[in-house]
Amino acid sequence: MFKKTTLIIFSIFLLFAQSVFGFEQVGKASYDFSSIGKFEENKSIIIDNAKKDACSDAYKKYLATFNQDKLKNYARVKSKIESNLNSYIDCNAVVDESLDFANNKYNIVVKASVNTNKIEQAMISTSAVATKKGEGSEIVMFMVSRTVSSVKQKDNRRTTVNQNEKSQDINQTEAAKDGNISISSQTVTTDKQVSGGNTIESAPEISYKIEDGYNEAISGGMEELLNTAGFELVPSFDVASLDQIHNDVKIAFSQDSSLPPKLRRGIGTAMKDKGIKYWVEGIFDIGKMETDPATGAKVVNVSVTRATLWGANSKGRFRSVATVSGNQRKGKGTSYDQAVKNGIRLCAQSVAKQMVDKLNAKGVN
Repeated sequence: MFKKTTLIIFSIFLLFAQSVFGFEQVGKASYDFSSIGKFEENKSIIIDNAKKDACSDAYKKYLATFNQDKLKNYARVKSKIESNLNSYIDCNAVVDESLDFANNKYNIVVKASVNTNKIEQAMISTSAVATKKGEGSEIVMFMVSRTVSSVKQKDNRRTTVNQNEKSQDINQTEAAKDGNISISSQTVTTDKQVSGGNTIESAPEISYKIEDGYNEAISGGMEELLNTAGFELVPSFDVASLDQIHNDVKIAFSQDSSLPPKLRRGIGTAMKDKGIKYWVEGIFDIGKMETDPATGAKVVNVSVTRATLWGANSKGRFRSVATVSGNQRKGKGTSYDQAVKNGIRLCAQSVAKQMVDKLNAKGVN
């Protein structure tokens, strides 16, 4: 009974996961059938042609979501996909339709569902790495997950300058009367104060805790797409020198959000010694747990501010090949641990997809 229930839950999860990667859009068309003939006599042909136009409209809206890297990759498979568009998009759900007899036009609105997985696969299969003969290019992952362990905020430092100024003005008046001279005087005292200065605000010192328990969620989320693109993931623990470097990376990321130049040079040296051409670094920052008010599920936000893939050029020097930034996903689950894993997996998939798009656009192999 337990196994059967688990299987049902897993199947539901797969269906949900597949729908996440779909793209739904409304497509519209106003088809002129004046050249075909009367509507009732040619109804099926007119509706089919109108559906195709509406489907094309929805597909154009999908393509409008592509960035420059993705458009460049799509250009390689454009003719293959668009010559057989029905295999990649379903436009059978009619939302609205109307007939304009006066102008011989049939108007239709459809809800189109694009099989984005199939299109992504078509683009990846034509990449420089995927079409290369032999084994896939090896890549080592130096990516960690972390939470904030402490925040130390220093008091703001303020410099104050006070300036006091006192002065006396004496006015004297002379008057002549009956040969006598009288002198009268008036003293006016002014007390002036000026204050000023500046305030120096100190940035908070943030310490992080590296969470080793989510490494499989990171590699699992990225590995499938990287493998499909022709890369072979090499775990750092398989090589003693790389395993030690991974420990150094964790220490560095527990204190800062970037690696010191000396450590990066050390990574490059170790990679060249092992004949590995690529490595990727990045941080999965795990946020605080929230509770979904509607479902009661645990929700945790996971973000990757920056992930960089480094590759060796023709001279053996490592340079930044692809940089992905601004990825953020919310993971949901019945527990904090499950919510974090789901958030990391979704974020890792997003990072891998963008990274593969950039690599394919550059023709990296």
